[in-house]
Amino acid sequence: MRALMLGALAATFVAPALAADIAPRMPVKGPVMAPAYNWTGFYVGGHIGYGWDPASATFNPATYAAATAPTLIVSSATAPFGLSVDPSGVLGGLQIGGNIQNGAFVYGLEADITFAKLKEEANRGFAVTGTVGGDNGDFTGNVYLRQKMDYFGTVRGRLGVAHDTLLLYATGGLAWGRVNTTFGVNNIVLANPANWGGPNPPPYPVSASSSDTRFGYAVGGGLEWAFAPKWTMRGEYLYMDLGSGDALIIPGGVAHSDLTTHIARFAINYRL
Repeated sequence: MRALMLGALAATFVAPALAADIAPRMPVKGPVMAPAYNWTGFYVGGHIGYGWDPASATFNPATYAAATAPTLIVSSATAPFGLSVDPSGVLGGLQIGGNIQNGAFVYGLEADITFAKLKEEANRGFAVTGTVGGDNGDFTGNVYLRQKMDYFGTVRGRLGVAHDTLLLYATGGLAWGRVNTTFGVNNIVLANPANWGGPNPPPYPVSASSSDTRFGYAVGGGLEWAFAPKWTMRGEYLYMDLGSGDALIIPGGVAHSDLTTHIARFAINYRL
């Protein structure tokens, strides 16, 4: 009995002492998460890409002959036909803009200037047969259509959804561009020049041209990636419509220089 009491007393005093010597367990912490990328801020950058746009014209050789050589009696002529061009080429420029991020949504505004080499020329020959003063009045000629755009710019809003360093966005706003279009007839060759008389006999070359700054809109979208804290890169598509310029009219023909341009470009930006 005495031994049992001693054992109980030892357990009462020794157990707390042993427990005090055991180090307390430290709380377990979760992995440290990197902060999500924030798209808020201003940026500047450059871009390079490719663009293409159409223009068209119609021409009637018989009408041209009647207008430029009224003394010619036309017996036959090449049938009326159309011309079309699709100017295309490399482009590049600069952009500046800013973003504000609210949750996953990113709101932005961007302005850019792009220098382009979008140009193309179409040519087609024609022939007219007839008589002038009872003699041979046959002649041939060439019809041409040229269009080019040297530079353009946009001011666009942007709305995107961000997933950390990736931003998928839509964009749209004002666009403007400098467009040059020329439509005409040249390379007139008379079968018998002597039958026409005079040093500068008809029919004669004619042309009409326009060079103006047009305004319209641009819409599109893209995907942007922040590959470094201050650097982003993106791929972007824009559809730009600068409307219709004045019709270019020559004897026997008319050209329409509607300008709807498709633009695919790559850009890189530096965050300020």
